[in-house]
Amino acid sequence: MRDELAHKRWMSLPEHIRKKFEGNVFCRSCGVTTIVDYSVDSDNHNLVLEGSCKTCGRKVARVIES
Repeated sequence: MRDELAHKRWMSLPEHIRKKFEGNVFCRSCGVTTIVDYSVDSDNHNLVLEGSCKTCGRKVARVIES
């Protein structure tokens, strides 16, 4: 299930900031990569992006501390 509040918080960030976060995700196979096909959730007031590595397709995640 999608976290609507987390999604709203994510969308409230300026697009250029969101792009920086999307392009700064660590993949165990590829190193720093871009996250694609992701969902936005929250955990302890932090935003969590969960999706796939743009290069190899493995699952990746990015925590954005608030």
